[in-house]
Amino acid sequence: MKGFIFTNFIDFIELNHGLEMVDEMITNCNLPSKGIYSSFSSYEFDELVSLLTYVSKKTDVNPEILLEQFGVFVFPYLIGKHSYIIDQYDNPLDLIGGIENHIHIEVKKLYNDVDLPTFRLVEKNEKKLSIIYSSSKGLSYFAIGLIKETLNHFNVKGTVTIDKSLDAEKSVKFNIELN
Repeated sequence: MKGFIFTNFIDFIELNHGLEMVDEMITNCNLPSKGIYSSFSSYEFDELVSLLTYVSKKTDVNPEILLEQFGVFVFPYLIGKHSYIIDQYDNPLDLIGGIENHIHIEVKKLYNDVDLPTFRLVEKNEKKLSIIYSSSKGLSYFAIGLIKETLNHFNVKGTVTIDKSLDAEKSVKFNIELN
């Protein structure tokens, strides 16, 4: 997993829970990296799981809620890094529907070793988008945070629901409906 996720997670925890929590988290998680991350390097996904689990237990906040909040937090970073892509879209459904065929292609050019989730378009019209999200990491709630913040970025109200009934262990269906 790319280091920018880890550096942003540390920033997210510091902003929401303070520097003391960051220090405790890094000290108590027994991380192979020792909690020293570079945005462009790669680290084991298990380190993120350890950090997330630690914060969840210390704060009594469900990991799914933390991941969604983290997705919202990371969105401005991604927009800043990839605004040349985002600026090509006029609405959130086109942007979200174009993740696989446009955004992820650009990301893979920058990071050839990245393990990205896939987004398969199921249904799309002016007010609704359904996509199948598949990931070896199972970070669907992180994706929900990103999706919700995409709606906010375009000043659009809508709902995001998740259907976990798919056969694949790490696949879910997102239904996004605009109000």
